[in-house]
Amino acid sequence: MLALAVAGAWWGGVEPPGPWPDAAGVVGSVWVMSYGVPVRLLGVDYSLLPWGLMVIPLWLGHQAGRWLVRVVRPQRIRTLLATWFLAVAWSTSFVVLVSVLADIPDVQTSARRAAIAATVVGLVSIGTGLWRASDLARETTSRIVPPVRVVLRGTAVAVVTLIALACVVLLVAVASSFGEISRLFAALSPTVSDAIVLSLLSLAYLPTLVIWSLAYFLGAGISLGGDVLVSPFVAVIAPTDLPAFPPLAALPETSGPASWALPALTVLAGAFAGLSVSRFAAREGPLVRISLALAASVLAAGVVYALLLAAAGSLGDGRFIDIGPDAGLGALLAGVGLVVGALPTSVLRARRRPRTLAPVAEDGPVGAEPGDE
Repeated sequence: MLALAVAGAWWGGVEPPGPWPDAAGVVGSVWVMSYGVPVRLLGVDYSLLPWGLMVIPLWLGHQAGRWLVRVVRPQRIRTLLATWFLAVAWSTSFVVLVSVLADIPDVQTSARRAAIAATVVGLVSIGTGLWRASDLARETTSRIVPPVRVVLRGTAVAVVTLIALACVVLLVAVASSFGEISRLFAALSPTVSDAIVLSLLSLAYLPTLVIWSLAYFLGAGISLGGDVLVSPFVAVIAPTDLPAFPPLAALPETSGPASWALPALTVLAGAFAGLSVSRFAAREGPLVRISLALAASVLAAGVVYALLLAAAGSLGDGRFIDIGPDAGLGALLAGVGLVVGALPTSVLRARRRPRTLAPVAEDGPVGAEPGDE
């Protein structure tokens, strides 16, 4: 799919196409970039990546992990781990090889960063596939002590709720700016191939925009260079020239009293995390549940820090060399809001419904037929 999109832009765009080795190098660099590797284009570093492209290697790695379980059929945990690590090593080696071979003067990627990123992606994607298809892997993870499971579940509830709320905020922003987005798209006058590539690129940057939306309602805001900050607490955003990229038209230019209440959404996410702790640690005392809720909130703030850090980077030279949210400030605000919401709800008494067990039929004498006395 990446090759078709790049080839369409290469030979169907407005500019005359270059030689096919350069096209192959661009395709290889874009594929390496889908693993989360920054790319250098015409001597300028671009590290604000379209994370939506990572869906492709994650899905392929997941399917590879499931296939390995069917082929290898590991019966011991050491065999499963060896299969996992060998598959990750092979995948990483291939990505590094493509990064080296696709190195052309106009488009370059770092082989060292490709090795690190491909290893992380391979561990996650292939590991989830192995866990999904192997009973041995699921039995191993089920041995995690209950308090840790409660903390991990509360963390997942908090992070998923924050991302869901960020999607809602982004949807409202896109709906209110849809006319401006459409006008900007039409003003570019793209060819059919360019329009397809621009649409795919917009979808690929959707995860980054969701994280920006998260940073916005947390209160950390989004920096567009050194002098411009898009924040719910900034009444009027200073006029600034943005790249001609339609999704950027969804950035709000003003804010009001309704925007000031957005950080309350973080408290709501913390309340859901506290309810999760209250439910799955219902037999524990209030102090224990408060401790578990605090640990889940801190861990969720760490995840938020990683997400915000991934959504910041360079989108060219000049003042766009460093744009995106402040990861440290966003994680701090997330941690405070989650703790405020999670601690009160974690002490609520929750009753877990007992499972209804089906009655077990009594076995009669061997060889007896139903109805025989």
